[in-house]
This record gives sequence, structure tokens and C-alpha cells, in this order.
Amino acid sequence: MAADWEEIRRLAADFQRAQFADTVQRLSERNCIEIIVKLVQDKKLDVVHTLDGKEYITPAQITREIRDELYVHGGRINIVDLQQIINVDWNHVESRAGDIAKSDKGVHLLLGQLIDDTYLNRLAEDVNDKLQEAGLISIAELCKNYDLPGDFLSEELSKRLGKLIQGEIDQHNRGVIFTRAYVARHKARIRGLFSAITRPTPVSSMIGTFAFQEHLLYSVLEELVNTGRLKGSVVGGRQDKAMYIPDIYSRTQNAWVDSFLQQNGYLEFDALVRLGIPDPTSYIRNRFKSSKLLFLRGACVGQNLVDQVEASVEEAVNSATWTDIQAILPSCLSMEDVGMLINQAMRNTNVLSAARVLGETVVVSEKFLSNCLSLFDDTMLQKAQKEVKNNPVFLITEDDLKQAAMVMECSTTSKKDKRDAERKKKATEGTGSVKSGGGGNAREIRIRKTKKKGRKDEDSDEENSPSQQNRRKQSAAPFMAQEEIIAVLEERVSDCPEEILSELAEHLVRPLAKAYQEVLRAVFLSSTSSPSRANKKQSMKDLQEEITNLFNNIRLFEKGNKFFSDETQVHISKHILKTLCTDVTNILVNFLAADLMMSVENPATITNEVRVKILGRLSEETKGPLMKLHNCLNGKTVEDFLTNIETCTEVCGLMLKKGDKKRERQALFLHRQALTEQLKEAEDPALILHLTSVLLFQASTHCMLHAPGRCVPQIIGTLTGRIPTDQQQLLASYQSLVVKQLVSQSSKLEENDDKVEEQEEVRGVRMQLAALTPQLKDLMLSQRKTSVTED
Repeated sequence: MAADWEEIRRLAADFQRAQFADTVQRLSERNCIEIIVKLVQDKKLDVVHTLDGKEYITPAQITREIRDELYVHGGRINIVDLQQIINVDWNHVESRAGDIAKSDKGVHLLLGQLIDDTYLNRLAEDVNDKLQEAGLISIAELCKNYDLPGDFLSEELSKRLGKLIQGEIDQHNRGVIFTRAYVARHKARIRGLFSAITRPTPVSSMIGTFAFQEHLLYSVLEELVNTGRLKGSVVGGRQDKAMYIPDIYSRTQNAWVDSFLQQNGYLEFDALVRLGIPDPTSYIRNRFKSSKLLFLRGACVGQNLVDQVEASVEEAVNSATWTDIQAILPSCLSMEDVGMLINQAMRNTNVLSAARVLGETVVVSEKFLSNCLSLFDDTMLQKAQKEVKNNPVFLITEDDLKQAAMVMECSTTSKKDKRDAERKKKATEGTGSVKSGGGGNAREIRIRKTKKKGRKDEDSDEENSPSQQNRRKQSAAPFMAQEEIIAVLEERVSDCPEEILSELAEHLVRPLAKAYQEVLRAVFLSSTSSPSRANKKQSMKDLQEEITNLFNNIRLFEKGNKFFSDETQVHISKHILKTLCTDVTNILVNFLAADLMMSVENPATITNEVRVKILGRLSEETKGPLMKLHNCLNGKTVEDFLTNIETCTEVCGLMLKKGDKKRERQALFLHRQALTEQLKEAEDPALILHLTSVLLFQASTHCMLHAPGRCVPQIIGTLTGRIPTDQQQLLASYQSLVVKQLVSQSSKLEENDDKVEEQEEVRGVRMQLAALTPQLKDLMLSQRKTSVTED
């Protein structure tokens, strides 16, 4: 022990000598820095280098300085300002500030700022001063003034309520703090104001007029209503549409509603809205819980009104008549409401299948509709018989043909045998009927008059899609228009207003059309087995003679066509194809259509559309040649048609007899005779010129001509050198006058100009034509009187 003390004394003496001894070696500043850096690297020393590089500072010292600066700045300082004051890197300041906020519950790091409780207490005292002065303060306003988040400020102020802040936070709106004196003052204002209200008043208007705080107003108002201090109710909740209704008004309102419903049997929603009831449906359901009401779109009706409607519907059904429900319903009900009421009444009385609604308000029994349909039975049958007779091609479907084939099956064999025998008989008979030849020429003259009508289908192509056929069938045989149905109903149905007749006719259009189609079908099928149908067919002999005469006439017309230029020949050929050739084709097609029960009485009425439809029903071996013949009608030459017509007659079982010299002379004579008779009766200068030029052409060339009116100049040109000069001059003069007349007529139609000079010129042309017409007619009529009749 003594030795130890000796050692201590020795060391103390050495230390004392070292302290008082003079320094032999000293460390430089650079060496000190290197030593500190080495210690920091080895983590044996924890210091922070200042930004100016002159000092080292420990983290503990940074923490102390941060707390000191926080205290100096009144409990709130920004970290950016701390970094400038302490003069170290911003990361070290932020790190130490975060450590302080974590370790000390009285310090908060918020939005880059350090805030302690002393600052918050002082802030709460300032807020309390403002609150006591104003009675109400908004946290949103405080956030703006103190630059703090609303949630943080609301939480901190809530902790200090009742301590540093003498006030309360609104439970429905956490963003408002008010004092009890403020609440009491406003409660008294609200109580007095709403006690004086005697009619429904929007709560929102009170807020704007008297500057009430919205949530506070609703809270106080609900409290006063629930405690019974205010005699009234708030309708609509806490919304812009909220309405305060005092009890005195509610009693008056309820009395009016009860009285109106009892007297009228209905309540209109718009009337309740005008009365101050914002939600009429809910009000009525709550007010009349035990009553049986029917709610519509714009109104509700009582049971008495429903019973009246049901009684009217039942009476109409039982008596097989109609009733207009609109007469017993209030005028304020919309058409939609009337429809809902009628449907409900029909469901209640179980008459949905025995009646239907027309025009939204008229209930008609099915028996009444059936009686109205029966009024048209006779008319329907008569029209169907007439339609089947005139236009059978539009009425027949594939099913009809199948059923008709079954009906005709028994007589098919006998008909074929009879037809074969008739063909053999015709093969041995001669030709040359003057009557038939005249018929062919008469047909030619008639068609020439109406040549414009044939041009309508000149360039048309036929399309036979199923949808088009269906549309044609639907529109081909309509029964009656709605106006015609109304006229029949007015005559046959008594005591029915015009409006109801119109609705009834509109409803009957479809059933009548459907029934008419069924009657058409029945009439057609019954006609297939009628023995009189065979008598209506043209005999094979007459048919063959007519086709032969037309064929020979076409050949003769084509022969006369050779005297003209190529361009004129094309125009004349097209005219022949559209007239005579079309007649021949229609006769053949109508002959084949008789086997399909699709023939018509007059083949001239067959159009391109009908012809294509009939050809589509034929067999392939018959359809092919006839389709080629049909296509030739749209060509430019007659030769193709003449070639195909021979093939088609063979397919149809007909014998085509080519003309001899005698038949040609007969045709020339009959054609000249027909044209001469027509010339005698003609009065139109253009027609007179046309007939005279054709007759002169036949007289000079001994060839028949069938040309359109626009080829008259070419015909007159061809006559040059073939007729005497005086006749040629007369034709030329008459032609120029006709052209002038036609030009003046067209210009008058276009310009509608009534100039005196032009009228004089037109009158002069007319007088000259009147003077020359007898001379022009005499060119041919005088020849006819002196000529010898050809054998």
C-alpha cells in the first residue's frame, strides 16, 4: 500500500515537471486537421465541419444551438433560417431538428418549421381574444392568418378548448369555433324570426338575408323544432331546397288538400308544388296512408274516379261499343296519365283481351271492331274478284302456284292432249286472214300515237330482288285508303264523332289489308278450278294468226327501213322494237302466263316489270329463249328480234308462217287503208305531215314504213326525186310551217312572252297551215279515189 502511494507521488511529480517544463515541439494547424480527419474516418470522433471551414462542431452542440434559437424566436423558426444561423450543412440541421421533434412531445416539425407548445399556447390566447370579440371564428381564416395546416391547427386548438380558449366547435362543421354567448344570441334571433313566419319559407333565403351561419342555423332550428319551441317542421333536410313550414300553414294546407281530394277525386302534383309542397308524392303517401290512391306521372287519383273509369270500360265491352274516357277525366291529366289510368282500369276489370285503346283515350271493344270489319266484306270480295281478273301477276306467290297446281293436276293431261291436237290441226291449215292483218296494222297505228309512253322504260334494267318483289306485292293490291274507310264508317256507323272515326279507320287499315290479301288468295285459288277460265283463253288458231301477221308486218317495215341512212335506220329500228316487237313479245308471254294463272285480258298492258316477273316463273327451257327475246327489245336492230322470235314460237308450240306475195300485197293495202282513214280524221298539222309523208313513201317505194315523228324530215328527204316537184315543194313548205309552229309553241311555254309581233307571226303561220292542209291531204285522198284496189 505504501509502495503504491509512493508510485502516485512520483507520477505527480513527473506530471508537475512536465507542466512547468518549456515546450520543445508543437503541432501545426495542418497536422491538427489531418489528425481530426483521421479520427473522423475511423469513427473515433463525431464532429461536423462548418460551412466556412474554420470550425468543427459536435451534434450535441448543434442540438443545443437549435433549442436556443427556437426559444429566442418565440417557439417557431424555419429550418432554412436555422441553417444560416448555425452555419452548418442543411442536412445536419434537418436531421437534428427531426431528432428533437421525436424526442420532445412539446416540439413539432411541420412544413419545414419547428414549433413548440409555448408558441401554440400564445396562439391559442390570441385566438381566444378574437373569439371573445367576434363570437365566431373560422379555422380556415386562422390557417390563412397563421400559415398552418387546418388539421394540425384544429387538433391543437381542440386540446386547448375550455382552458386557453373559451368556446366550442360546431359538431356538424368542425371548421367553426363559437362562444356560448354567440350561440345564445343567434338562438334568440332564430327563435324570434321563425316564430313570426306564417307561410312556407326557404331556409336558404333566411341565411342570405340575416347572415346566419348555415350549420349553426340548422342545428338550432332542429333543436327548437324538436323541443316544440317552434310550431312547424323543416322539409328537405340540410339542403338548398330546405323549407320551413309553420304548423298554422300546414293545417290550412292539409285542409285544402283534403277538401280538394274529396270533392274532385284527384290531386295534381304541380298544384301541390305551387301550394308550397316540394315533394308531393311523399307528402300524399304520408298524409293518406290508409286511402287507396293510384299514383300517375303528374297526379294521383282517388278510388271513386278509378271506379267510374272501370264502369265505363265494362259498359263498352258488354254492349260491344266504344267509350271516350277523356269525357269523365279531369282536363289537367296528361295523355300519359290517361293511358296509365285506362290500362289500370282494364287490368282491374280483366278486359285486356276484350278491348283495346284507340287514340290514347277511346276504349273500343273487340266485338265492335269485328262488326266494323264485317261492313267491308262485300266490298272486299268484289274488289278481290276484279283485281284477280285484271292484275293477277302481282297477287300470286309460290305457295299459291303450288296450291293451284294441285287443283289443276287432274285436268293437266286432258289439256295437253287437246293442245297437241290443236297444234297438229294448225300445222295443216293455211294462212292469209285479212281480218287478222288489219288487226295487226290497227295495233301498229294505235301504238304509234302513244310512242312517248313506251320510251319511259327504254333504258331501264329490270331487277328482281326478293325485297323488291315483296314491296311490289304489298303496294300492288291495296284495299282502301284511310279516307275511304272513314267515308264508309261515317255512312254505316251512327253516333260516332269524326275524331273517333279517324282513329278507328287508322286502326282498321292493317286488319283490312290483311283480310283483303286472304280474300284475294281465296278468290285466286277458286278461280283456278273454274271451268269458265278455259273459255277466256284465246284460241290457238287466232293467236297463231295474230303473231304471224305481226311478224310479217315487222319484216315489211324492216324492208322499208333499208332506204334510209344508218343513223336513221337505228332510230326507226328502236321504234319498231318498242312498239310492234314489244306487242309480239307480250302476246307470247301472256300465252305462257295462262298456264301459270297469270295472264291478263289485254297483253298490251304488260309492262317490262310484269314481263320479267312472268318469265321468272317459267321453266328453264322456255325461260332462256324468251329472255333473249326480251333483251332484244332494248337493242338497235330488228334482225336479232326476227331470229329469236322464230325460236320462241317453236318453244311455245306455235307455227310461224312466213308471208308470200299475196299476203304482202294484202298487208300493203290494209296498211295504206288504215293510214288514209286516219289522215281523213287528223287535224294536227304535225300528224297530217307525218301520215302524208309515210303514205307518199309507200306509194313511191311500194314498201311499208313504221317510223317515229322525229324521222319525218328524213322521210321527206328520201322522197326527193321519187315524187313530182310540186308535191315535193308542198311538203317542204308545209314542213317549214309546222316547224315554225312547234318552235313558237315551245318558246311561248318557256318565256310566256305576249309580244304583239310574235302573236301576229303565230297567227300568220296558223292561217297558212289551214290553207295548205286540204291540199296536202288531197295528195293521198285524191289518189285513193282514183286508184284501183289491189287484189
